[in-house]
Order: sequence, then C-alpha cells, then structure tokens
Amino acid sequence: MTRTTPARERDHEPVPDPSTLMGLLHVLRKAHMELVGKDAAHHRFSQVSTRGDARQYIDELMPHLVKERAKRRQHRRSDGK
Repeated sequence: MTRTTPARERDHEPVPDPSTLMGLLHVLRKAHMELVGKDAAHHRFSQVSTRGDARQYIDELMPHLVKERAKRRQHRRSDGK
C-alpha cells in the first residue's frame, strides 16, 4: 500500500497467501472454532477471499473474542489463580 492509496481502496484485492494477514485470519479462525464449533467457523471463514472480507471478518470476530477473553480472565481470578 502506498501513501496515496487508502486501505479501503484495496478491499477488492484478494487476500495474499501466504501473508501475515492470512496467518492472522487462520489464528482468528482457530479461536472462532472454540467459540462456535468447527463447522460454523469454517463456513464463515470460507467466505473470506478479499481484503474487504478479511476486514469484515476481523471486525465481526474481535468483539466476541475480547468478551470471551475477559470472561476467562474473570473466571481465573475467581478461582484464585
């Protein structure tokens, strides 16, 4: 991306494989599988093919993952760990 090309203009470009972005998406998919199960997570992940799709996927998942992380941390604190 150049300084003259805003990120949103690249939303139609395919997600490069291999890339750091693809690696991040796979990590998110794994975390998503823990929340909703393998089939549901795989189905949603299979819809990601462009950078715009990746942005939407990340935007959808992050609030759920942050909430789950907070819940697990709270649970650990209440267990005295």
